[in-house]
Amino acid sequence: MWKPLALALFLSCISTAWAGPFDPIVSKAWVGESMPGQNTATLQLNLTTVKPVTLISVSSPVASAIEIHSLKLHRGKLQMHIVNSLHLPEHRTITFGSDKLFLMMTGIKQALNSGDKIPLILTFSFAGKHNQTISATAEVRKMGLSYKHYGPREVYDHQ
Repeated sequence: MWKPLALALFLSCISTAWAGPFDPIVSKAWVGESMPGQNTATLQLNLTTVKPVTLISVSSPVASAIEIHSLKLHRGKLQMHIVNSLHLPEHRTITFGSDKLFLMMTGIKQALNSGDKIPLILTFSFAGKHNQTISATAEVRKMGLSYKHYGPREVYDHQ
């Protein structure tokens, strides 16, 4: 009796969203704080799968839409493509924000301030048989603004 309770407590403490034994695990979800007038932002997160699943959509009440974007090399140039759904293989962790995949929040409805929590809803399809939604939370992080310039033998970083 204590083992299932301890496992549930452990999973809730590591800030992941998990709904069942074969559902994808959402972790390390965050977005950078917004600047005045900014209406788009990239959402970073990790998705860990146990069984093959297809990510159908991601949504949040603070954005009009969240699009899945893929970067592909075409004729020597990186091109961005919107992906309608994304097949995720079993036993993998997909990192949005690298792996040439990212999530773009468009039509941001409110300022994203450091420390805020953004609710997310991810919809998955399991072998086309049934759909499952998982709720998660993304943390808004402070973005460090910096620029670099190069002197004769040094790199100067101003933050």
